[in-house]
Amino acid sequence: MQDNSINSALLALRAQIIRDGLSGLEHVEALLALRQVPLAPVPRKFAQRRDTSRLALETLRDGPKRGDEVSRYAAQATGDNLPDQWRRMYQALHNLRRRGLVVREGLVWRLSSSHAACVAYWCR
Repeated sequence: MQDNSINSALLALRAQIIRDGLSGLEHVEALLALRQVPLAPVPRKFAQRRDTSRLALETLRDGPKRGDEVSRYAAQATGDNLPDQWRRMYQALHNLRRRGLVVREGLVWRLSSSHAACVAYWCR
């Protein structure tokens, strides 16, 4: 196997370990260090879609809120910066609206009354 192929395979394995939270990262990085392959810094893992949606639902359980209020609450809860959290929260709110769990009325988001019991169960 050529050196480039081995390096690419190790880099792909490293990416998969980081992405999926698997064990063995230190071994793969040791092999890459022995092969003198420069490593990019490990990216900080953002919340999964389910976590972001759950955080949006938890925020709306207290009552209707504007999107920026939901984003600010999520940024404080996760420690993320506001612009990144703003994008994630709006995407989560729109996904929840498509699933019928939240309703948008103008600038205000609120829980759907028909799914309040489901949301209460999901956020416990």
